[in-house]
Amino acid sequence: MKMGEEVSMVGVLQKIGKDKMFLISAGVAALSMFVSRPRLADVDWKTIISLASLLALIAVYEHIEVLSYGASLLVKLADNKRFLVQIIVCTSFFAAMILTNDAAIIALTPILIIVTQRIKLPIVLPVVLVNVAANLGSMVTPFGNPQNLYLLNRFALNFNDFIRMALPVSIASLLLLWLFTLKIPHERITNVKLPKFKLDWSKLVLALIATFVILAGIFSFLPMPVMLATAVIIVVLVDPKIFGKIDYALLLTFLMFFIAVGDVGRAPIVHNFMNMLGSTSFGTYLSGLAVSQVISNVPAVIILAPYTKYVYPLFLGVNIGGLGTLIASLANLLAYKQYYERAESPSGAYFKIFLQINILFLLILGVVGFFLVFFQ
Repeated sequence: MKMGEEVSMVGVLQKIGKDKMFLISAGVAALSMFVSRPRLADVDWKTIISLASLLALIAVYEHIEVLSYGASLLVKLADNKRFLVQIIVCTSFFAAMILTNDAAIIALTPILIIVTQRIKLPIVLPVVLVNVAANLGSMVTPFGNPQNLYLLNRFALNFNDFIRMALPVSIASLLLLWLFTLKIPHERITNVKLPKFKLDWSKLVLALIATFVILAGIFSFLPMPVMLATAVIIVVLVDPKIFGKIDYALLLTFLMFFIAVGDVGRAPIVHNFMNMLGSTSFGTYLSGLAVSQVISNVPAVIILAPYTKYVYPLFLGVNIGGLGTLIASLANLLAYKQYYERAESPSGAYFKIFLQINILFLLILGVVGFFLVFFQ
């Protein structure tokens, strides 16, 4: 192994070792082994392979800066501060459907911070709205976020199922986001200068071909080995260094929670309690909302799904449940980190504004979800 490869591997291991969610999941998995021994069947390998392929593809798109390039073009269309924020928030919502909420936040938050600082616009509200938009937009597709990918495989859903389940909440979400952007002043701006993003069209074509193959694998039209091999090949063709940028911690977090849920679920008292939570549609929905606030929506869906047959309430619970606390969604923590790393003078008001907006969205959309479950 070459020195550069060693450094890359060390960097990957360091990132995994610093990931708090992985460390928590590994600790929970270790403790669960006192309840029962882990079994290979506890792990949903299709979800793991699908997620690994998707994470590789996302890393490729981030590397070739597709979202950044597109956003920079759209920003040039804005002639006032409010419209500029609306463009980026809308881009975040729809981009998250295709490239996940994490990718939307990673690509768009830096651009947003650069622009808002240059036009003398307070940063916190726009950043929080981009975060919320990414979370809500990602619920529309099975590959928009990890919890949906798990639901796809667990309950054998299809693309139309997600569109049907998400459409009412998505419409309400877009309306709420638009209302919040009205708080941005309608002041004219001119000559917004952004860093130049150069799109490599040949690599984009390769990424699009790989996307088609990987999505075909996710929906079971192609075998899993073909999907995984395609993900590896596209990374090699675009830039092997991308292997070092893949979110292995998220992949391992899923693995640890599968082990923990399998082990603990074999304890009769836990099994009975979880069955009680998932025995009704409202119990499933409220559990999804509540558990997500404490441990985030990705592990919440892994814990709750084996104990319920109510797919729609679970889908609404864990997706709307990504709003609320800072740990309700991994994307929330990512946006928080992006803000404090990139803002020239980070404001201590971020957390307060984040909670105010997220709790309000959670309450409103939580009520919408309640009525959707009631009338399903």
